[in-house]
Amino acid sequence: MTTETKFKLALKEMMLTTPLEDINVTALCKKCDCHRQTFYYHYQDLYDLIAAIFLNEDLDELERAKTVESSLESFLMYVKDNFKFLKATYNSAAHDLPDDFIFSKLTTKIFKLLSADKKNLGIKLGGCRTAARRFARIISDEYSFIFKDGDMSTNKLVKEMTKFSSLAVDILLPSIINMSKEAEK
Repeated sequence: MTTETKFKLALKEMMLTTPLEDINVTALCKKCDCHRQTFYYHYQDLYDLIAAIFLNEDLDELERAKTVESSLESFLMYVKDNFKFLKATYNSAAHDLPDDFIFSKLTTKIFKLLSADKKNLGIKLGGCRTAARRFARIISDEYSFIFKDGDMSTNKLVKEMTKFSSLAVDILLPSIINMSKEAEK
C-alpha cells in the first residue's frame, strides 16, 4: 500500500469518530506510523489530502450503470458507504470539496448517458451537456441540503434521496431535457 493510500484510509477512518476540526497532521502521522515530513512531502495540509481523496475516488458501480436511475442508485450507495466522511467534510471548512465531487461525478455520468441517447431525446450534444449539468446541480444541491441537517442518519438519507431521485428522474429530468430542446431552437 502506498503512503498516499495509507493517509487517505487513515483520515477516512479517523473521521468516523472524530470531527475533522479535531484531527491534526501529527495524529494522522501517528496512526500511519510515519513522520510529519512524509505527510508534507505529499500534501500541503489536511484539506489537500481530502481533495486528493475526492480526486481519486473510484465509483465502479456508477461507471457500470446504464440508466440515470441506476446511476443515482449506485451513487447513493457510495454516499451511504461513506456517509460519515462526506457529512463531516460537508460540515467543515472543506464543504465545497464534496459538493464539487458529487456535481462532477454526476455531470460526467449523466452526460455520457444523455449523449449516447441524444437522437432519441431530440437534442444536440450541447443540449445534453447543459441538461446533464442542470440535473446534476439539482441532485448535488439536495445532497448538500441533506448533509447540513444535524439529525441526518444514514437510513434517513437513503430514504429521502431515494424518494427525491425518483421524483427528479420522473419530473425534473424530462423538463430539463425539454428546456434544452427549446434553447436549441
